[in-house]
Formats: sequence, C-alpha cells, structure tokens
Amino acid sequence: MTIKPILLIALSLCLFISCNTSNDKAGFSGTFKGQFIDGPVNQLVSISAEIKFNGDNYEATNGTGKFTVEDSSKVKFSMTNIESMDYIANKVLNGEYNYVIKGDSLILTKIFPPVEHVESSLLIGYKNQYRLKRMK
Repeated sequence: MTIKPILLIALSLCLFISCNTSNDKAGFSGTFKGQFIDGPVNQLVSISAEIKFNGDNYEATNGTGKFTVEDSSKVKFSMTNIESMDYIANKVLNGEYNYVIKGDSLILTKIFPPVEHVESSLLIGYKNQYRLKRMK
C-alpha cells in the first residue's frame, strides 16, 4: 500500500471529525434579557429575566453557577449560589433544559412531569421557559 491512499484516508477522517464536532457552547456567551415564563401549562405567568454567560459560568436573576452543554439541544445548569430569599426549586435556573438558539434568540425550556392536583385528581403539567435575546 502506498502512502497516498493512507494520507487520503487520514485526511478524510480528519475532515469528517472536524465537521461533526461543533462548539455548541459558542451560542452561550454574553448577556441575554427577556422573559421567564412559568407555572401550570394552562396558567403561565411571565416576569423579566436576565442571564449572563461567561465561559462555563452563568449568572441568572436568582443565582449563579456553572453550565454544561450536553448536546445540540440540551444544556445542564448547576446553581451553586442562590441569591433569592424566597427560593422555590422550580423557579431557579438549575437542572436540565432543552434549548434553541436562532440568531440572537435563546429559548430554554424545562417541562416537569405532570402531578395530580389534590382537589380535582387531574394531572397538571408544569413548565418554565426563558425567552431571551442577546444584548449588543
């Protein structure tokens, strides 16, 4: 076997690997502002929100921590410092979220498993979502 076929195979392999490896974290840089929407799916409430991303760290309206991009649609937040005295687990940026980045828009969505409502025995779905725009 000559060196040309080996070199061609090696070059093709390098190009294939570099094309399939993307830096998903690149979309998570800078300051994003917008709305935090949360509550039971049929009674969503919206408040202002801001998240600052810097390297592996993030600073949200209610605390700070580290984040990891799991794949092209999931990101995991690990809050290490909670700023709010009225801590409610569903309302802090912590845990795994689905994400979509389009241009300067970032949407983070977390849907909780439905729980049975005590009085009606109905299953109620709960979600929280960040709808944000990168600030220039």
